[in-house]
Amino acid sequence: MKVGIMTFHRAINYGAVLQAFALCKFINNMGVTCEVIDYHSISLNETYRIFDLKKNNPIVGVLKGLIKGNIIVNKKIKFKRFVNNYISLSEIQYEKEELKSLNNKYDLFITGSDQVWSPNCVGFDEAYFLTFAEDKKKNSYAASIGCKSIPENKREEYKKRLSGYKNISLREINAVALLKEIGVEADMEVNIDPTFLLSSDTYNDIAVKPSEEKYVLVFSVNMPVNLLEYAKRLAALKNLKVIYINDKPIMRVKGIEYKAGISPEEFLGYIKNAEYVVTNSFHGTAFSVIFHKQFFVEYNTKNGRNSRSEELLNKLNITGRELINEKPIDDAAIDWESVDNVINNERIKSMNYIKKIIEGQNE
Repeated sequence: MKVGIMTFHRAINYGAVLQAFALCKFINNMGVTCEVIDYHSISLNETYRIFDLKKNNPIVGVLKGLIKGNIIVNKKIKFKRFVNNYISLSEIQYEKEELKSLNNKYDLFITGSDQVWSPNCVGFDEAYFLTFAEDKKKNSYAASIGCKSIPENKREEYKKRLSGYKNISLREINAVALLKEIGVEADMEVNIDPTFLLSSDTYNDIAVKPSEEKYVLVFSVNMPVNLLEYAKRLAALKNLKVIYINDKPIMRVKGIEYKAGISPEEFLGYIKNAEYVVTNSFHGTAFSVIFHKQFFVEYNTKNGRNSRSEELLNKLNITGRELINEKPIDDAAIDWESVDNVINNERIKSMNYIKKIIEGQNE
């Protein structure tokens, strides 16, 4: 039995590479040969161009590229090293037109997690829907659609792309409703993000300890509203400094120490060793939980409601973590034993789901 995973493993994004690492390692730990297919996604690569000349103002694109160029180049090198060191990859990299040949190399395929089924990410690339694979080999694990509704002009395409799946697993419960709403008739289940499939011990082994101590860590993906002011207020209350993982050095706030272009290993280390984490990122929230950190999450961002983090914390029965600037800071202890019990149950559920995929392929 040989399993091939399709996911955003080449994204220059901490959550993307760490969830790819986690799912592949978890399946390998089950005694199954598993690889991430090293798919060369043109749309994904375009996302990380240094000079973006396609915007309304190409001059601004050039100026931003000049300012951030070194950060992007160094970060790409660090992410490539992480992928090569820690993720089991296919021997060669594949272009889209070569993917059909993989039916001769893998017994089954799994669309991995992250926003692989988003109508807005990487050009709605059909490869992440496994359109190249034989129907009997198509499965997903905790795939995310990443939006509140599926655009009207893409609904029939979703139905077409998902019609041949043997097993569909989604990361958010609302995604099940969205797919049923457009007529996807397959049985679907919800599974936890792959990063939770591994214990903190695994991440401890690869995390790089920062030189800084006694800090509030800020990590954002969506444009923050009150995140920075809240972090500064928390730091002043606890006599800590603020460290902000941010690759946009031109957007600085006084009293905050910026860290740009860090590696996935450093990212883990900064969360693991923080006194507090303040975030509006799903995976910033996830790793705060994995490392048992005191944390606060901004749900309302300039990009909309952070519903994925909200749903995750509801699943784990963690309350009182929403960042509300007008309210006093309440850092009551979290019942980590109860949280870990939920995670362990979700891990067992995921293992049983993956066993079902593998055993069904053997039938």
